[in-house]
Amino acid sequence: MNKPIIVLVILMFLFASTGCSSKSGKEESVKGPEATAEVKPVELSVYRFRTNLTDDEFKAYFVEPIGKKYPHITLKMIVEDKGTTPEELLAAGVFPDIVFTSTSDIQRLKDFKVVQNLDDYVKKTNLDLSKVNPVIIESIKQFDDRGELPALPFAVGVGVMLYNKDIFDKFGEKYPRDLMTWEEVLQIAKRLSREEGGIKYIGFDPSEPALIASQLSLPFVDPVTNKSVIDSDDWKKVFQMVQQSYEASGIMKNEVPIGREVFMKDQKLAMFPLWADNFVGRFEDESKKGEFNLNWDMVALPNFPEAVGTGRESTTQSMVLSNLSKHKEEAFRVMAYMLSDDVQIEVSKQGRVTPLKSTEIQKVFGANLQSMKGKHIEAFFKAAPRKLHKPSPYDQTIVRPEAANAAVLIRKGQDLNTVIRTAKETADKRIEAALKK
Repeated sequence: MNKPIIVLVILMFLFASTGCSSKSGKEESVKGPEATAEVKPVELSVYRFRTNLTDDEFKAYFVEPIGKKYPHITLKMIVEDKGTTPEELLAAGVFPDIVFTSTSDIQRLKDFKVVQNLDDYVKKTNLDLSKVNPVIIESIKQFDDRGELPALPFAVGVGVMLYNKDIFDKFGEKYPRDLMTWEEVLQIAKRLSREEGGIKYIGFDPSEPALIASQLSLPFVDPVTNKSVIDSDDWKKVFQMVQQSYEASGIMKNEVPIGREVFMKDQKLAMFPLWADNFVGRFEDESKKGEFNLNWDMVALPNFPEAVGTGRESTTQSMVLSNLSKHKEEAFRVMAYMLSDDVQIEVSKQGRVTPLKSTEIQKVFGANLQSMKGKHIEAFFKAAPRKLHKPSPYDQTIVRPEAANAAVLIRKGQDLNTVIRTAKETADKRIEAALKK
């Protein structure tokens, strides 16, 4: 090979190499935030709206894992308070990028017109939602009129039935078991509702009617007529169960206190259904302080015979992408990473129920909590979450409070049918007034 040809070959080789290098660089630049060499620093705000998320949890679940995964992204939390209400943030033009909230409050965010549909972002990033319990995704979609996805789940609200082991032991009663019927619970309640040593023990508090109705996925409002439906046969069955509970526990026409504090603090209530996030954190805090002396455990929620094996409707602590965000893609990547196994394992260990189907992640629930040692952790996962009924804007603000007030009147001994009819009429009038605004 003569000298000119050799030079030509070398030049061609160098050109090809330079071209490949240039092409490779271009591909790296469009990969997104993972290619940190060419991305600019971004600060995103996470708005805690009507749900629980401590500073320590925000640091552990969001700040630290995101700092490792996406070093160019920093996060700050804004807490709803005076001066940081949605109205005030919107008026100031500083509405946050991500809203951390409960599913029941997605409707309020929709009213503010700040909810970004996520379907395109899921497709664009190839986010695998098949690993999430499908009932949870279907329930979140119920908040969108077109069945699209308005939020991603972070953790699931799960109810269980707590019981006081000392009360059961005191009266020689067998502990409750997973997946009983309400009738079985009432029979136990009758045997445990007694007075001894000047203390009146209460066998069972059913909690409010809306939570019992949730275990049948009952709607609150007819979407066509905008009338409440709490006088339906199924709702009547719920109110009857409430009435029977008061009778079984000997508190009908009796002003003796009931509820969470009677179970946790006074320790006079034998059985009480409760959301996990209403007791897990408190039990752990009191255990660390050495102030916790309740001898308790839990079982999966009982239900009506036709629905045994299912719990309450799916409710989640969710993440909503603001349509006002200037960094939607980065914000969505943060939200999506919260569903990674790495993050969800830590979330589960700290006592929040994962939305993922992974049994391995479920098994580590509460592993970091001393208050959960030796407890029946399986109770959180025995009763499957139910698909949410189609919500209306008036469920939580009008119908639910009227149903709760009806339970108060039932306990006072008022006629069941009259109470139900009055509750419906009052709810309908309030809905009509709201529609006219």
